[in-house]
Amino acid sequence: MKLTFEVFNIIANCILGLNFILYLSQFNKRDRAFKIYTLYIGVIVIIQIVSKVFVKFGYENLSVSHFYFILQFIMLSLFYLELFKEKYQKNLIKISLISIPFVIILNLIINTNLIFKFSLLEIAMTSLAIIVYSTFHFYNMLSSKKYFYFVNCGILIYIFGSSVPFLMHNLQFTYGEDFAWLVMLLNVVLYTIYQILVLIEWKVNFSKNKNE
Repeated sequence: MKLTFEVFNIIANCILGLNFILYLSQFNKRDRAFKIYTLYIGVIVIIQIVSKVFVKFGYENLSVSHFYFILQFIMLSLFYLELFKEKYQKNLIKISLISIPFVIILNLIINTNLIFKFSLLEIAMTSLAIIVYSTFHFYNMLSSKKYFYFVNCGILIYIFGSSVPFLMHNLQFTYGEDFAWLVMLLNVVLYTIYQILVLIEWKVNFSKNKNE
């Protein structure tokens, strides 16, 4: 199981790096939503590198997860804020952008023991908000252009599917190492699917051949 995880992890990170290079190559030619999503990919690349460095030097990397969840939430909120046209949808994002990080940071300050653990509140709040955004975008695409359709599919699949493994991660101390590896494997498989869909989005809608 550990070997399978490592294989999927390498594949996912390779596709992630490729996606960043491809999207970055069109950065100056696209709209704000595209640019924000490209920056989001870049942020994830940096977090992945930092996490690997922590592990390499024997440090606990669960503290990095807080940057991952908060920054992912902020970047995807800004991304959907650009995509949405309805005022109530934009207002929901604006309110969430202020309230959710505030609650998460306050919770970490009050419960400092969570700094080196996955915060269930943090995962639940950020994941639920992004799932709502993604669902809204699917609804909006029923009557408009299917812009970032594959990316939106990937976001919904990954965020919805991976929130359960993350929430269950702390149970590894109860159910043992095999359970922990199973949770991690499920997460990396879903993330690989997400990155493949991001790559498909590029190929279908943003590749140079398509533009030409």
